[in-house]
Amino acid sequence: MLTAEPNGVATSSQRGERVPVLNRLVPARIWFQLAFTAGFIALLAWRVDIGDALATLPEANWWWAVPGLLSFSLAKAFHTWRWRIFLGDHRQVPFTGLLGIFFVHNMANAVLLLRAGDVLRIQTTSQRYKIPRSEMTATVIVVETLLDGLTFVLLLALAFSLGAVPDILQITFLVMAGLALFGLLLGIIGARWLRPGWLMRAYPFRWFSDDAKASATSIIERFVEGLRALREPRLAIPALALSIVGWLLEVCFYMLFGKAFGLDLGFADYLLVMMVANFVVSIPITPSGIGPYEVATQELLVRLGVAGTLAAGYAIGTHLALIIWITIVGLVSMWALKLRPGEIFYLRSPEADTQPQPEAR
Repeated sequence: MLTAEPNGVATSSQRGERVPVLNRLVPARIWFQLAFTAGFIALLAWRVDIGDALATLPEANWWWAVPGLLSFSLAKAFHTWRWRIFLGDHRQVPFTGLLGIFFVHNMANAVLLLRAGDVLRIQTTSQRYKIPRSEMTATVIVVETLLDGLTFVLLLALAFSLGAVPDILQITFLVMAGLALFGLLLGIIGARWLRPGWLMRAYPFRWFSDDAKASATSIIERFVEGLRALREPRLAIPALALSIVGWLLEVCFYMLFGKAFGLDLGFADYLLVMMVANFVVSIPITPSGIGPYEVATQELLVRLGVAGTLAAGYAIGTHLALIIWITIVGLVSMWALKLRPGEIFYLRSPEADTQPQPEAR
């Protein structure tokens, strides 16, 4: 039977039962995130009249939203193709199955707390296609993040070359680019030269029992295996190309919505909008980035010459459309994959991973 210890950590003693992801600390987390959300909305209200910003929504030409949202989903298909490369060409994992999981993961990140969609993507893919979770964690959390960082550096260089970066933001963007490149360097070093044997001779691993060392060694070996794209150019180069195409398609989403709201901005400006919007939602301060997204997007657009009210309306409109669209696509993907809600809100015990799972059609 699976039980929760007093400290909120779940244990398992019976095959196949599920462990609730959310423990007793969830109410505190919810109040914490709601407080942050309210604070950012108050900041937005201080900067602009939200009533006037909302009044811009009916005036927008929402026909532009259709190709915009389709380009957003197409971008996720390219990101899925890249993810398939991360898993290695020795794994026969169906693209359609990964795409469905990717869409559900996006939905979970939009409606759940603390980037729960990333956990879902690792968990579901591991169960369905028998890939070790430690390897999945390396591809989803480390490789994908570092390659996105490198892609953003390249796109930022393009924006600089086109003179689209306001002077007041240049130092901030350069610091972010430097951190991304430094993280990539550390990732490459770890992927090429990290050896479990070295760690087992260091503190605190050297204090572990032989069984614990063997278990830790196995986990680290699989994690390092998941970093393969950081040490194999034959995987890294096509993955980087797909990453660039995917993010450029997402730029198209923001540009098409700019057409809907009548913004007079160039393609390079929307490069910055895309990068800032994705950066703020990647930090799990509030559910789906509500609040930080609107504030950051609106402030950037103002510095790019857009009126504050129109900038706020664009930020609210794009975010609202994204949340609705991601939720619809995610629910359809859940149905296609035959994913039960319990598989999203619960984790299975490790023993349950041995049970066969139906593949996506």
